[in-house]
Amino acid sequence: MLYERDRREVLPVVRNGVEMIPLNQVLTGQGVSMNADARSSSLVISYGGREVTVYDRKSLASVGGDLRLLSSPVVFEEGRWLAPIDSLPRLLQPLLGKRVEWRAPSRLLVIGDVGAPRVTVTTFVSGDAVRIVLEATESVPFRVSQDEKRVTVAITRELVETAPRQERLTGGIVDSVQFLGGRDNVFAIGLGRRFQQLKTSEEPGPPARLVLEFQARPLMAAATPSGTPVPGAPAEPAPAPGRAAPPEPRAGGLRTVVIDPGHGGEEVGALGPGGAMEKDVTLGIARKLRGALVNGLGVQAFLTRDRDVEVPLDERAAFANNYKADLFISIHANASRSHGAKGSEVYFLSYQSTDEESRRVAASEGAVEVSSSVAAGSDLALILWDMAQAEHLEASSALATRIQEELAEVTGSQGRGIKQAPFRVLVGAAMPAVLLEVAFISNAEEEKLLVSEAYQNKVVGALVRGVARYQHQRASVAGGGAPAGPGRP
Repeated sequence: MLYERDRREVLPVVRNGVEMIPLNQVLTGQGVSMNADARSSSLVISYGGREVTVYDRKSLASVGGDLRLLSSPVVFEEGRWLAPIDSLPRLLQPLLGKRVEWRAPSRLLVIGDVGAPRVTVTTFVSGDAVRIVLEATESVPFRVSQDEKRVTVAITRELVETAPRQERLTGGIVDSVQFLGGRDNVFAIGLGRRFQQLKTSEEPGPPARLVLEFQARPLMAAATPSGTPVPGAPAEPAPAPGRAAPPEPRAGGLRTVVIDPGHGGEEVGALGPGGAMEKDVTLGIARKLRGALVNGLGVQAFLTRDRDVEVPLDERAAFANNYKADLFISIHANASRSHGAKGSEVYFLSYQSTDEESRRVAASEGAVEVSSSVAAGSDLALILWDMAQAEHLEASSALATRIQEELAEVTGSQGRGIKQAPFRVLVGAAMPAVLLEVAFISNAEEEKLLVSEAYQNKVVGALVRGVARYQHQRASVAGGGAPAGPGRP
């Protein structure tokens, strides 16, 4: 943990797959008073005239008289009050009146102003070069690495402050700039087809600056049939000296994937019997999936939200369209009145639901309302089918199939199949798009799995394999080969 004046190590404990931390160890030295009430099995924490009350085995807490839902129940055992780490900000920030933030990748709980350096990123684009400047408010170690598809800049400090960014650039030299975070505070810069070489320079400051110059291959003039160049006409870039020209992107290949963590902010989604919230589960899986796709398949991956904020449904597909994504994957956790319901489901768009259960799920996640009396040939049906998603339905079905086959292995069953429903979040997506219900958060057993890091990693692994198989299938079809069957490609 990092505090305003010091740093200390506090070892968490795991209860029912959830990381918990003793409140007395967190709050030592903060000037708070803690009073337990054995009759009500509660703990009252007071500071500066403000109070927070937590209850043994309850996922509800009273913060200044308002009820707050925690990600899992508080536990009192062996004289200690254990609270879920990821819920500490919503408990302690209003109590202490200062910043409280849990940074899972860095394993840091930040309380107050810890004086972390702030890093800003500025981009300058010209015809033959892209200049990216990282500027820090104090001296920091910049570590630059380059591979075939991207350049990464790591800042090995415990904590840096930076605005979350996902920027798409034009011109073919640099495709994107995004902050991946993690223990090393990594910035990733995706390289375009015109990229030739990188030059770096560093200024110690203050402010400390890292300047990255991405230079392009020169554009060669196009030629007439007689061989005479046409001034100003575009043509293919020439290969760099000593290097072969880059191959054309493989048919069916993927460059950009947009991942949509369902819900967010006040829209918490479905709630599990143990207090887990759908919005937290989906964000955790989405963040892991972004990293796995970038590192495993070498694609660019962006999130429609990277923190606990509400994003309107209509803006999510628009976000994917803006980034010219090749795939759109919306992640959700299912819920049912039947506590025994379990397994995964994968949906793609249709103006009518496959069955009554699909209609219920679509309604819970936001559906385009279409009367069941609308005939397939009616004007309204034609309008819906004429939307941007219509031309991608076949590819969306193929993607859904591959992902569901992989998810079914993770759940140890055949899953609940591929279905269609009028999900509003998918309408307007100008690329293959699917919505995943990875498990039932309303099922106590699956709720425990969904909040588990290990299970989330298994789900992410299945999704990456599904996307890779879809990519292979599309490449085979486009290249004249036989498409992949239901088994492995």
